[in-house]
Amino acid sequence: MAAIQSIKVLEKCQVSPPATSIEQKSLQLTFFDVMWLYFRRPSRLLFYEFPHPVILLTESIIPNLKNSLSLALQHFYILAGNLTQLLPSTEPELRYVNGDSISLTIAESSDDFNYLCGHHPRDENRFHPLVPQLPSLSDSQTVPLLAIQVTLFPNSGFSIGITSSHVVADGRSLFHFIRSWATVCRLGGDSPLSSASLPFYDRTVIDDPDGLIKTVWRKEIENLKPNKGKSSSSSSKQSSNSEVVPTESRVPKATFVVSREEIDHLKQWVLARQRKDEDQNVAAPLHLSAFVVMCAVTWVCLIKAGATKDSPNKEMEHFIFSVDCRDRLRDPAVPATYMGNCVAPGYADAKKSDLTGEDGIVIAAKAISDGIKRFEDGLVLRGGEWWISEVNQVILRCREGMVTVAGYPRFGVYEMDFGWGKPNKYETIGMGEGHFSLYDSRDGKGAVEVGLALPALKMEAFSTFFAHSLKVDCNGWGGGDRDWPHQGASTV
Repeated sequence: MAAIQSIKVLEKCQVSPPATSIEQKSLQLTFFDVMWLYFRRPSRLLFYEFPHPVILLTESIIPNLKNSLSLALQHFYILAGNLTQLLPSTEPELRYVNGDSISLTIAESSDDFNYLCGHHPRDENRFHPLVPQLPSLSDSQTVPLLAIQVTLFPNSGFSIGITSSHVVADGRSLFHFIRSWATVCRLGGDSPLSSASLPFYDRTVIDDPDGLIKTVWRKEIENLKPNKGKSSSSSSKQSSNSEVVPTESRVPKATFVVSREEIDHLKQWVLARQRKDEDQNVAAPLHLSAFVVMCAVTWVCLIKAGATKDSPNKEMEHFIFSVDCRDRLRDPAVPATYMGNCVAPGYADAKKSDLTGEDGIVIAAKAISDGIKRFEDGLVLRGGEWWISEVNQVILRCREGMVTVAGYPRFGVYEMDFGWGKPNKYETIGMGEGHFSLYDSRDGKGAVEVGLALPALKMEAFSTFFAHSLKVDCNGWGGGDRDWPHQGASTV
């Protein structure tokens, strides 16, 4: 196994909302929530520069983070609660009882802070000690929903690692919490959050006229389990719900920064190729956002680099993404501050031979665009049978092998200022091969960051294809696993 840099645990504690601020609350799961019960969610990692000794870090930063976390949990109390299933035959629920808390670990690392904050290929195993773990769900078990780890890097800075269960919050809700925590920390406990920014918990806005939650739980829950259809030997190798397992060898993890100008150039190129290839009178307009075009480029480059599950008879490639339904549910409307899950699974399919051809990016963009358009008629839920069919379509594609994306360029991950400036770097940890993250860039101005981890040779191939797609020069990545350069092609 690759060498892991030294890390020392300084403290383990529990952080609760202020005493008596919340008594007891229970939230029933919606069909948006229950589909994530067995999903292994990647962890989030934020790096902050603070070039001071450990004594100043522990005396200044840690008390502020603890106090502000407690105050933030007063509003986001459900994150301090648990996922509870009283009986195997009953649907789980989210429950907070006065005194519930989240696990907070304070650690110190001897690793190179600047190395970890880079864009260049870095050993993914060196990130794993910086994020906490959560247990998995099993029958008649109560499991926590959130864990946090603050790791100090003497004379350099600190990181905040966050692992959460997807069943309690989608990405938008999770970053809402992190941003609120950062605001309380930056402004001090005497500056309350504005009423407009408080989380919205009312589950009645998720209309379920067909009793879909009961249908999913009673008839489809087995299909949602990750080991469905796998042998016991292969199942035993699967990590738990939120566990990040180090790999046996060094796997490069890199970040590719794409500017607003490059994104606009790609959009124009895709539109020009579409007009050339299709009759203008019958060509459907593309939903061509930065998200769509960057997902298309990354999907195609991963396929060309051999970073997707393959088989001799595999003709189709699949891409899975999440569609935020807050703005798509009409009656009743769902507030932007809704706390929970309000995302639906979207998918795109295309022939591998088409995606690896001259117009592969155009074909990928059209497939993803069509997948998003299916949710834009205001009728996200066309009845329980439609929803079950959609979920099963995604499950089928997951088993055949697919590429997935985590994140969205408008989440504002670099706006999380706890009082020591914006993050030096944001990372998504534990995605695995064939998956990537897509977020806004630290530099702003409409740029995005694509993050992924691949074996060295596949990373080298991906870098070449990605650079070519952006119409930039590719200078190569050196000789392989033992010679990772400090700056790869198409990174900034």
